[in-house]
Amino acid sequence: MKVEELKKGLIVSCQATSEEPMRNSDIMGRFAYAAQMGGAVGVRVNGIADILACKQMIHIPIIGIVKHVYEGYWSYITPTLRDVENVYETGAEIIAVDATKLPKPEGKTTEELLTSIKKEFPDVILMADVSTLEEGLAAVELGCDLVSTTLAGYTEYTRNDADPRIVELREPDIKLVKDLTERVKVPVIAEGRYWDDKLAIEAFKAGAHNVVIGAGITRPQIITKKIVDNIQEYL
Repeated sequence: MKVEELKKGLIVSCQATSEEPMRNSDIMGRFAYAAQMGGAVGVRVNGIADILACKQMIHIPIIGIVKHVYEGYWSYITPTLRDVENVYETGAEIIAVDATKLPKPEGKTTEELLTSIKKEFPDVILMADVSTLEEGLAAVELGCDLVSTTLAGYTEYTRNDADPRIVELREPDIKLVKDLTERVKVPVIAEGRYWDDKLAIEAFKAGAHNVVIGAGITRPQIITKKIVDNIQEYL
């Protein structure tokens, strides 16, 4: 696959944490299939087993990641060369990595990680998950093929609050999408707190090539809670 082949449109994030009721690779594959049926142009999938399950179900591109927590480091989205290799071997068409300025495991800098990835896997389509304009510009300079606003509002220097629950209630960082599209020539992916079509349309107006929606589609317990919370005053 070439990066130019990624169609504009919706990407659905098909992920579930270990404590969630949908935590099952077969279910993730079926979520991906449902997303494809609904017109999504790609899916974002976490974990080797889930990626492989989705590969059997769909033909649209998969953005593959591994969420791997290393003690003493904040970066957890495909944060090492070994993690990238594991995702690469699944055949995922795109690999997303943490491209924030935060240190990476094994004492690597972001520059060292991205440079190593491009050297070891020259044919990989690499997506940079960033939280600021500066991080996005640096990632593109280092050869990333796409840049995503995935981590905007989540790094300690973009959160602006001490309560992580507040982050999920905030609007997505559409200004960052606009700023990136004005400064880089690679596709910009809008991700992070996009819940519905209205927010997605705002991101497309700002210049996004794609918008990623996850919890608003594939995490039914969160969708249910949002609806329940909204109707409480009428009960």
